[in-house]
Parts: sequence; C-alpha cells; structure tokens
Amino acid sequence: MRVVWIIALNTFREIIRDRILYGLVVFALLLIGLSLALGQLSFAEQIRISANFGFTGIHLSAVMLSIFAGGSLVAKEIDKKTILTLLARPISRFQFMLGKSLGLTLVVVSVVTGLALVLAFILMNMGFKLNEGFFLGLFGIILEAIVLLGMALFFSTFSRPIMVASFVLGMFLIGHWLNSLEYFSNKSESGVFKGVGSAIVAVFPNLETFNWRSLAVYGETLEWSVVGTAVVYAFVWYNLLLLAAALVIRKKDFG
Repeated sequence: MRVVWIIALNTFREIIRDRILYGLVVFALLLIGLSLALGQLSFAEQIRISANFGFTGIHLSAVMLSIFAGGSLVAKEIDKKTILTLLARPISRFQFMLGKSLGLTLVVVSVVTGLALVLAFILMNMGFKLNEGFFLGLFGIILEAIVLLGMALFFSTFSRPIMVASFVLGMFLIGHWLNSLEYFSNKSESGVFKGVGSAIVAVFPNLETFNWRSLAVYGETLEWSVVGTAVVYAFVWYNLLLLAAALVIRKKDFG
C-alpha cells in the first residue's frame, strides 16, 4: 500500500502543477461570481439562484477534471516512457492504476473543497445557513467524479485522450438521462424499445443517483440508507472500471 500512496502523492503534485487545473478553477470561480450577479436580479430568489449556479460550477469543474485529467494520466506516462521506469520496479500494474486514480481523486476532493468554501462564504453573506443538504450536494459531486474518473482511466488504457474525453462525455450524458429513458421505455408499447431501454439502463451507471445538488436550497436531507447505497454503487463501479483498466494494461507492451 505504501507504493500506491507514493504514486498517488506524485500524481497529486503533478496535476496540481498542471495549467488545466487552474483553468477549471478560474472557470468555476467565474461561474460562482456570475451566480452572485444573477442573484441580484431577483431579491426573493437570490440565494436559490446563487446556490444553483454555484453548485453547477463546482459540478462542472469536478466532471471536467475527472474526464480530461483522468484521460491523459496514463497517456502522458506512455508518451514520455516514464511508465517503463515505474514498472521496472516491483510495482504491479494494478498498483500503478490504483495510485494514479487515488492521486487524481485527492485533487478532485481538494478542488471541490476549495470551491465549496468560496460558495459557502458567498451564501452565508446572503444570510444562508449551511445545512446538511449543502454537504450532501458536495459529497454527491465527489462520488460522481470518482465514477467518471474510473471511466476515463479505463478508456485511457486503449484510446487517445481526445477519444477518452468523447467516450466519457457520452457516458456522462447517458448517465444523467437513464431515469427518463427508463420512464419512456416502461410507457412504450414497443417491445424492441423496451428491451433496448432496459439493456441500456442495466449496463450504464446511473449518475442521477448522486444528484443531491438541490437539497441545500430546499433545506432537505436524505435517509442515510440512500447515501450508503450511493456510496456502495460508486465504489462498485469505480472498482470494476479500475480492475478492467488493470486487466487491459496488463497485456500491453510498452517497449
């Protein structure tokens, strides 16, 4: 486990120095700032508008960070041939993938935490009291980012970064559309549509499972059993994708 932790820390330092991270943080801060400006347009809905835009900025930053940074993690190591140096040591390829993913997960958690502090400061100045829903919304964003990171790592073992981004963006859109697809396929009278819809719902991860971003605004919360089920769901998908990535990379010749 010490080896995995060393790879994770090195990956964390590498991504923190990456310019794409600063671009995403600036983008999120601009979106949060925009939420503040738009909130001024409506006195009654000021907090709701600001919170919605703020959570959207944090959500998009975490998603893009997982997709673009996750998609280039392995490709960079292969292009620079640094993967040969790493794998020449007593490190299994699964440990390599696990260390890389943990490093990026640390970056995602750090970015979400930093942006959440900014958002919390703005909302509290408007009179909003932090509630359980605020923290659950952030936790859901992190869980979704972890699943997307697993997808990016899996596709990056056999595709170039631009293709990885396309695949994961597609799965991101499908993952947020599954509830609607399930509803319409159940209502449909077409057996083919029902079959295809059920197959897609069963195969793709449902990312709406982690969509708790509106809880803070309405002062709502969740049963802890719901949160626990979502954690297990994210954990299972993440490990399945990481294991699949390790199996693919295991047969690769980097010479």
